[in-house]
Amino acid sequence: MKLQIVSRLRLATPALTLALAPVVWAQNAPSPFDESALPAATANATLGFDDKAAAQAFDFGRTTIAALQEFALQRHPALQLVDDLTDAERGVYVQAGLAPNPTLRYGGEEIGADGSAGKHGVSVEQEFGGAARRRLAQEASRKASVALNWERQIVATKIRNDVRAAAYRLLIAQKRVEFRQQIASVSQAAEDQARNLIAAGSLSQLNFIQLQNQTREANLATVKAKNAKTAAQKALLAVLGAPNGSIEAILDDPEELGGKPLDENATLDDILERSPEIERLKAQIVQRQAVLNYERAPKREFSVEGGVSYAFGDSTTLASAGVGVPLRINDRNQGNIQRATAEYFAAQRELERTQLKLRAEFAETFAVYKSAREEARTYREEIMPSLENFFEMSQQAFLSGEIDFLEISQARVVYIESSVNYLESLERLAESIVKLEGALLERCLDE
Repeated sequence: MKLQIVSRLRLATPALTLALAPVVWAQNAPSPFDESALPAATANATLGFDDKAAAQAFDFGRTTIAALQEFALQRHPALQLVDDLTDAERGVYVQAGLAPNPTLRYGGEEIGADGSAGKHGVSVEQEFGGAARRRLAQEASRKASVALNWERQIVATKIRNDVRAAAYRLLIAQKRVEFRQQIASVSQAAEDQARNLIAAGSLSQLNFIQLQNQTREANLATVKAKNAKTAAQKALLAVLGAPNGSIEAILDDPEELGGKPLDENATLDDILERSPEIERLKAQIVQRQAVLNYERAPKREFSVEGGVSYAFGDSTTLASAGVGVPLRINDRNQGNIQRATAEYFAAQRELERTQLKLRAEFAETFAVYKSAREEARTYREEIMPSLENFFEMSQQAFLSGEIDFLEISQARVVYIESSVNYLESLERLAESIVKLEGALLERCLDE
């Protein structure tokens, strides 16, 4: 019976060819992308940061902030993450434009009636009429890619800012080490010379012990400054994406910061006009509008079905055809339209919120910048030159017996405090300038 069914179905070959034409066309249609380019799924696939890349010990040697920024932009995982999301959105775009697949059906009726094999048939159903909505879906996906492009600009700006800020922190940490080493060296020299004063009876044992304690404190402060420098170096290497790297020296000078003063109104206008964060939100509004257009577009899909069947009882070949139109009675897509409308207005509110946030953050940052700039200038040009000269003269006067131990101790405390304040003002100035010149974007390693 099996051979008989197959042989008799051959009589319907011309009709079957027409009925199966959509299936054949779909199989022979060109693929929208090269599947061979996709990564192979393996049981040993490794997720996360590339261990080999992370373990590579980059030696940056004597370098500049600009060179470090360029290195980070070439391989930072935060940028690669956005690139992966952009590739995913390209897949969404491709999928949104694909026509629905045809459906192949087999049916059998009256099998065994009057001892016959019954009636057997094959049909193909294809949906039509959705091309317009598919184009709208692709447009929404394309707008999402535009927003992701701005997201990439945000991440790139954060990376540049974070590298620059971390590099300045390392430079200032290095200056702290140099300053603490200088203080420790002076303290040790004073202690060594004070031994002669004790032998000559010009210095009490109590003052000498206090002088020794100051030397120990200076040495401890030097160790603390070196540890802070090591931490700053590791933080910079982490921001670079090279945690096992090494840096001999950064050639930029943090004391060159604060040349030409920034104009408050011009800087704020520049941030609001060129901020990639604002541009991304504007692109998201356009994308939400495209989604709303897609959801609002009327659904005009209909299906066409055609097939052939063979009745073994009377050896009859039959053809069938049908058209199906969905009745939009209960589901008129009203829920998706409401959601898309709310998301569109929410995107507008988010833009307004972010603009206010930038204004508030700018006001705070610019106030820090103005104070730090004036403070750093005053220390650099007025306070530190006179204090260095005063401290050196005090050291000589103490050793020659012109001033007592209390006076030299007070001079040293003033010099140390002023030097620490100067370096802290430099650090605040560097951080505020980086934020103001970098559209207030920072922390590329945060989520």
